Amino acid sequence: MGTITSDLESLSFQATNHQLIIIDHQWMIRSCNRAWQHGLHKLFLRAASRHNHYLHLMEAWAAQQKNHYPTKFARYLRHNVVPFNKTHTYDISVITPHNEEKWFRVELTPLQNGPTMDTNLALVAHTDITEQKKTELQLRQALTEARTLHGLLPICAVCKHIKDESDEWNSVERYLEKHTSAEFTHDICPDCIRQLYPKYSSILDQHH
Repeated sequence: MGTITSDLESLSFQATNHQLIIIDHQWMIRSCNRAWQHGLHKLFLRAASRHNHYLHLMEAWAAQQKNHYPTKFARYLRHNVVPFNKTHTYDISVITPHNEEKWFRVELTPLQNGPTMDTNLALVAHTDITEQKKTELQLRQALTEARTLHGLLPICAVCKHIKDESDEWNSVERYLEKHTSAEFTHDICPDCIRQLYPKYSSILDQHH
């Protein structure tokens, strides 16, 4: 039974789409699955030659990309995680060679060694949450746009331009086009027709 269980665990480790590595308390990568080899590991190797040290990989890549997320994560892990006695979760962003931003949820879990916790080894899972992050960003933008049209709006008493959140003055049309999905077509209201074209006033009055 133990051999079958071991084979199933090994198969699951290799077959999953999550990028998995096993690290020791010195942050050396002791094992990894195919998803990691073809994913983040391949990306990080562009920036670092010391490819067996997890934190060095992450820091070297982050420095090359000038991306603070992995650097913050590596600093947090280095100072707060060893020995491995509890689970830690963090979100990081990476930029692919095609200049595409991808987000990963990184979860570090201590490995069980029988009935006890092995504080020297941990499983680190990297789950792609890019689509989730994109959805969150779209919802946040939609919420911001919805809030923009509530409350007090600074409007010029003379020309009726509106001051936006960047302290720039926009026409009413421009402001609403920026903050809503509305489009404009122009017409002239009856009062303006009477003022600009008095000779047509009688025609307008006949329709009332």
